[in-house]
Amino acid sequence: MHLILRAVGILAIFVSLIWWFAEPGFDPLYAFITGLAALLGSLIVQKQEQPKETLDQRNRRVMLNHVENFWVKGILEMSLHGAAMLELGIKEDPSAVSYPWTIKSEQRNETIPTRKSMLQIFDEVGMGRSLLILGAPGSGKTTMLLELARLLIERARQDETEPVPVVFHLASWKEKQSLAGWLAEQLNIIYYVPKKTALAWVDENRILLLLDGLDEVKQDNRPECVEAINLFRNEHGLTSLVVCSRIEEYLTLDVKLSLEGAIKLQPLTRQQINEYFGRFGKSLAAIKQLLKKDKALQELAQTPLMLSIMVLAYKDRNADDWIASGNLEQQRTHLFDMYVARMFDRSTRSANAPFTKLQALRYLSWLACMMIQHNIITYQIEAMQPSWLKKQSQVRLYRLYVSLIIELIFGLIGALVGGLGFGLIVGLIFGLLVGLIFGTAHRIMMIDRLKWSGQKAWGNLTVWLGSGLSIGLLSVLISELISKLNVGDRMIGGLIFFLISVVIVGLMYGTADRLKRSGQEALGNLIGLLGFGLYVGLLSGLISELNVGNRLLGGLIFGLIFGLISAVIAGLTSEQVEETTYSGQRLKQTLHSGLLSMLIFGLVFGLGFGLIIGLIGTLNFGLLGGLIFGLIFGLIFGLDGGYLPFIQHYSLRLVLSQHHLLPHHLKGFLEYAVGLIFLRRIGGSYIFVHRLLMEHFAGMEV
Repeated sequence: MHLILRAVGILAIFVSLIWWFAEPGFDPLYAFITGLAALLGSLIVQKQEQPKETLDQRNRRVMLNHVENFWVKGILEMSLHGAAMLELGIKEDPSAVSYPWTIKSEQRNETIPTRKSMLQIFDEVGMGRSLLILGAPGSGKTTMLLELARLLIERARQDETEPVPVVFHLASWKEKQSLAGWLAEQLNIIYYVPKKTALAWVDENRILLLLDGLDEVKQDNRPECVEAINLFRNEHGLTSLVVCSRIEEYLTLDVKLSLEGAIKLQPLTRQQINEYFGRFGKSLAAIKQLLKKDKALQELAQTPLMLSIMVLAYKDRNADDWIASGNLEQQRTHLFDMYVARMFDRSTRSANAPFTKLQALRYLSWLACMMIQHNIITYQIEAMQPSWLKKQSQVRLYRLYVSLIIELIFGLIGALVGGLGFGLIVGLIFGLLVGLIFGTAHRIMMIDRLKWSGQKAWGNLTVWLGSGLSIGLLSVLISELISKLNVGDRMIGGLIFFLISVVIVGLMYGTADRLKRSGQEALGNLIGLLGFGLYVGLLSGLISELNVGNRLLGGLIFGLIFGLISAVIAGLTSEQVEETTYSGQRLKQTLHSGLLSMLIFGLVFGLGFGLIIGLIGTLNFGLLGGLIFGLIFGLIFGLDGGYLPFIQHYSLRLVLSQHHLLPHHLKGFLEYAVGLIFLRRIGGSYIFVHRLLMEHFAGMEV
């Protein structure tokens, strides 16, 4: 249709111009306007005819980009042993799995041809449904898994009916947790997929599972994890999956995975090792000589990771630097020690290091320990939690910092509004109360982005109007009680009355108990109770100032204003970013969300209370009251909307820095570790170059 309109428009303009030149007396204005209108109409129709991306298509595209950017471009293509990725030998191992079929494949002892891609192996050996990848530490299991992910992403982009390949790390799986529930949780935490969408993707078999690190599940929980995977397969038989595990840890299990196929990565041959060392000429002559004598060293060189580490650690070194030992673990430890020392030597020669070697080792050792203890594969600055503090003295110090900062903020607001005397004291007391409440939060929740939905606000309008009118009538009843007080004590009486009511309601609903079990949710409820108490208490005090006949009308008007304000606020929602692109991005966005929350809520409540007070008193008194209440409520909701996690995060950082667990300039240190090739930065996250290196740092005694 848009092509027809465009043709008509061009023709009308062309004819009008020709006619105007041929007939000087002819007025082509109408024909010209008709042509322009036709062209404009064609653009509108074309825009409407263009297929719009649906929400499902957008979510699918975002997930494919996320997996590709993080796992493929960030890890696979930047792999430490990428240069050593020779053509690995791969053998089928049907005995490693318990087949879901009655007929099993015969045991084969043939190496799969190297010309076959991982996608072909998955489609043939795993029948395109399920596959187990086994191998020694550093043998390239994860690399093979991510190579398969790369190929699956290409196929999924070409065919929208194909499931989305998503990489998960089983180290975070918890005991007695269903795999479906864990997958939905990881989609929300790691990939920022909304909870409802995550559950739908799992239930509707929209994702292809690439599960790494079965051996990194706690030893006592591994059999249960295998059973959870098998149970998931029975309940979601159409979902394809691939599992990676170290071979030694898997073979000790009494239960096997119920999958269609299994492959085992083979050690590098002596010929492959010599060919790889040959690329570096005489610089590795000493290692080549030692390989002929040391059996442990020969075994160590059979994995691509260790082969690359050897090159980085011992290039242009003498044979005396190597220890002669028949113990594989000692050789591996010594190799990593020499690698670490070599990286520090290189850093010292290139420039003045911002951290001493001892400091860097202590920070990396502590960070590696925390990541292993909390089952974290990728480290994000904003992901640190108070649970990382192991000593009660550290926890108490963290809570003290949070309380003092919040107390200081409210004290300054009180001094600004009420003067250095009474206002400062009231602000400090109120800030201390709020700080003590917030300081007990067990989890720091970042607020990435605030979004306002007019549709959501309109949908809740009737509910909030009804609630507002109810609150207005309730305030009228309470105002009758506090009207018996002296004029100067009415506002204070209303405030105290409802603060006591809030405490009673909070205790009835077990706020303190919820605070221990789910801190953030309980804090949200507590903030709502405080805000409700403040509003109704102050409202009751204001209404009591009216004449007896006008109190009902005043209560209804104020309740209506409250309902409208609440409906506007109800349209605000928070959402997570699709993907972080630089370190500290979520922290910065959280600070912006706090500022936006303070401005929005402060403005809304300030205008609301200013209008209420202006109706009762004078315009100047209304402006002053609106400013005061806007500051107070804006600050409270600003804390809940972003300031609180910002304060908590930096309080935690301060405690860690004071105890020499992490440096104050954390981002600078992480980038320094990236330069040493200990860490690798992927977007806004950091990851150790290999799990074995992380385990080595965690085992150090610094």
